[in-house]
Amino acid sequence: MKRIFLSSVLILTSICTFAQGFNSKGGSHRGYNTPYTQQQQQPSSWSGSGIAIGTKLIATNHHVVDGATNLAIYFPDTDKEYRAEVVTVDETHDLAVVKVVDPSFNGFNNIKYGFKSEVEDVGMGVFVLGYPLVQSMGTEIKLTTGVVSSRSGFQGDQSQYQISAPVQPGNSGGPLFNDNGELIGIVSAKHTEAENVSYGVKLSHLCTLANNIEGVNFNKNSQIAGMSLSEKCKSVIPYTVMVLANNARSSQSQQPQQSYTSGATSGRQYSAGTRTYPIRINNPRVNRSNDPDVRIAGVEMTDKYTAIHMSWTNREADAYAYYVQSNIHLYDSKAGKKYALITTENCAVAPDQSVCAGGQTQEFTLYFEPVPASTATVDLIEPHNDGWKFYGIEL
Repeated sequence: MKRIFLSSVLILTSICTFAQGFNSKGGSHRGYNTPYTQQQQQPSSWSGSGIAIGTKLIATNHHVVDGATNLAIYFPDTDKEYRAEVVTVDETHDLAVVKVVDPSFNGFNNIKYGFKSEVEDVGMGVFVLGYPLVQSMGTEIKLTTGVVSSRSGFQGDQSQYQISAPVQPGNSGGPLFNDNGELIGIVSAKHTEAENVSYGVKLSHLCTLANNIEGVNFNKNSQIAGMSLSEKCKSVIPYTVMVLANNARSSQSQQPQQSYTSGATSGRQYSAGTRTYPIRINNPRVNRSNDPDVRIAGVEMTDKYTAIHMSWTNREADAYAYYVQSNIHLYDSKAGKKYALITTENCAVAPDQSVCAGGQTQEFTLYFEPVPASTATVDLIEPHNDGWKFYGIEL
């Protein structure tokens, strides 16, 4: 990639746009300098939380399932794990519905908590259940309590509640209940620059997403309203699950003590198995590259294209222009095959130029011809002296 210094005049007349890039909804997979962060996913395996909304259906966050090639729900109390699949997602409101497809799973029966889609009042007591920071805090379910602090969320987002119940990475997708034992939302984020400021997506958006799914009934009234908090938890915990996700090649999943951790990637090696499109890999391992300021944030493989989602940090004070040459390509050294560039997003192709201001990070995507799903590694090569070279990108 060519980078050219630009004068201050160009800084004043050019705008540096920032694309969300691969798997990044408000920074769900990567940390940005923002006070609003959703719970972090891990590069190769990660975990979140979920709550039953039907016999074999679970609500969680979109960012919990996004990028996963394998999903499972896990019950730490019984050490049971069951294969699952995504039914539908709402990326805008960070919601997903997952179905357990494992034939050995008997289903959730006799749900006693209720559902409340009307907006809750400020001051209503709430409680949150989930599986945060399992590496350091263990896999036993955790309870936090608080109140509805505001009927709007981060920067006035009307789709969210602000709550005072503390949440941590791993709480993502877990249930937000009111004191009456009614599900009022799905935990989604925390404020990193304030104490005990968390956010939950309002249940009305989950109702919109899942209302037409067979087996979902949001008209249930709470049967646990008069119980103590301890008794409410006993009624809810069996329906609050850990969601396990990975982007490994095989359909093999693991228990969280081994690989589904917060803040660390798995050291387990997966055997190559049959994969089908689409395939998404977060933060793939790269054997070596020639530019420390450029990173590959993710790879997306489909039957139409292979997308390389990248970011470049301009560490200089001044704006720089950048672009790629049209002959940049992916190369499978084992098969001896090249995959040509199709198009780009937020990165110009020479002789055109894109611009990024000084001190900023630019995200962009390069789209190449589709790489076979069975491919293990590729190189990204721009055949010029100052071009990018990334060798051994693990798929």
